Amino acid sequence: MLKKIKADFNLLAILLIPIGIAVNFVGFQVAQILRLPIFLDTIGTILIGVIAGPWVALVAALITNSITAIFNPVYFPYVVTSMAIGVGAGLLSKYGMLSNVYKTIVSGLVITAIAVVVSSPITVIFFGGATGNTSSAITATFLAMGQNIWGAVFSSAIITEIADKVVSVLLVYFVVKSISDRYLSKMKYGHLYMKKRNTKSKKTDHAS
Repeated sequence: MLKKIKADFNLLAILLIPIGIAVNFVGFQVAQILRLPIFLDTIGTILIGVIAGPWVALVAALITNSITAIFNPVYFPYVVTSMAIGVGAGLLSKYGMLSNVYKTIVSGLVITAIAVVVSSPITVIFFGGATGNTSSAITATFLAMGQNIWGAVFSSAIITEIADKVVSVLLVYFVVKSISDRYLSKMKYGHLYMKKRNTKSKKTDHAS
């Protein structure tokens, strides 16, 4: 098991980690500057999971949140969420769930579910249901409507996460499609997205 995990961390995978972390920060900053109701802070993590596998994505998520927590400690408990998203993206990729737009949207919904299930208890237990971001206002609205704290947090998380994660996964899908076969061939799951491979598969399907 350890040997298989170690094998995932080839030179290109290791070099991809800082790139993914940078993408996470840039995505988050863009969302903040444009005042978007989404975060876009896991695009790099998802990208790494899709082509390099879950373990490399897990490390990228850990580093990303550790750095973010230096500037805002609120983000540190959510490192578990980011790692779960990275692992989820890797496993979805392994089973071909990002092979077309339809499956990619479904994958976005699955990752949304992962994010909601993992992050909502953190929000309630560590922060009493409010962290000061966009979802806090939505949570307050649900509380005013009579929901209990758990229901309000889960409901607001679903609303804020579904758009964020579906958009993020779709962006990753189109980025991966633009990556050269030469690079993809050196990544754990890169062969699943190689153009030449897909062309051969189509020819085989037509021949049969």
